[in-house]
Amino acid sequence: NKGANIDCITTDNGRTPLFQAAHCKSTNAVKMLLDLGANANLCTTTNGFSPLHWAAHNDSPEIIQLLVDKGAKIDCTTTNDGRTPLYQAARCKSTNAVKVLLDRGANANMGRTSDGVTPLHWAAHKNSPEIIQLLVKNGTNI
Repeated sequence: NKGANIDCITTDNGRTPLFQAAHCKSTNAVKMLLDLGANANLCTTTNGFSPLHWAAHNDSPEIIQLLVDKGAKIDCTTTNDGRTPLYQAARCKSTNAVKVLLDRGANANMGRTSDGVTPLHWAAHKNSPEIIQLLVKNGTNI
């Protein structure tokens, strides 16, 4: 109400308050910032991570739901290598995040990096049979 920029960006690493809240698993702060109009899709870090990427990384299904409900692009990709939030969740063995992302419509075949690595590759690498099953059930290419 006093003119503060809800999407202000730090100069050292390009993070917004919403990005930082998602990074720190601060569900209440994420909800408040979104309710105040924070941009759920603003990606200003050098690698293009969005708040949704961090929520997936941290296995934070509540934050994922809040972000998607406020318009976060579920299949957004990073600028440096094409990772989607689903890719990041599989890479970090974030089973709950994988479930929510797929339930909310994430494309199981997106997120292939320039070297050909997919969410399924990471699920296999991390010995995560539950994530493998979720990806296959949701149509990933085997």
